[in-house]
Amino acid sequence: MSSPKFDWEANREWEDELNFRTLVTEFEDGKEQRRSKGDRPRVFRLEFSKQTLTNDDAEEIWQFFKDREGRYEPFYWDYEKSDGTTEEIEVRFNMDTLSRNAFLNILYNFGLEFKEVF
Repeated sequence: MSSPKFDWEANREWEDELNFRTLVTEFEDGKEQRRSKGDRPRVFRLEFSKQTLTNDDAEEIWQFFKDREGRYEPFYWDYEKSDGTTEEIEVRFNMDTLSRNAFLNILYNFGLEFKEVF
């Protein structure tokens, strides 16, 4: 079965994060040896403001999170790079809890965090 795709547009502001794993061995004489333990998954933080007057995006995203059981099931997402190109990557939610702020059941604000799957 193919993984589903997250297709909702986030606010224009987003945050991504690079992580490296470096093993540092310190010897008795004070010298250090360093080596890379390989790439770490990228992490992406997105913010959403969705209103229900024009579409059901807020409820659809809520259901998508529920269907994935939080960070259990992976899915695909289009990451727009700073050079304007798009990369489809496999990610998971990086949390098991989703909370949202609702105003009059019309405007919903919430954040999501994705973690790349290797």
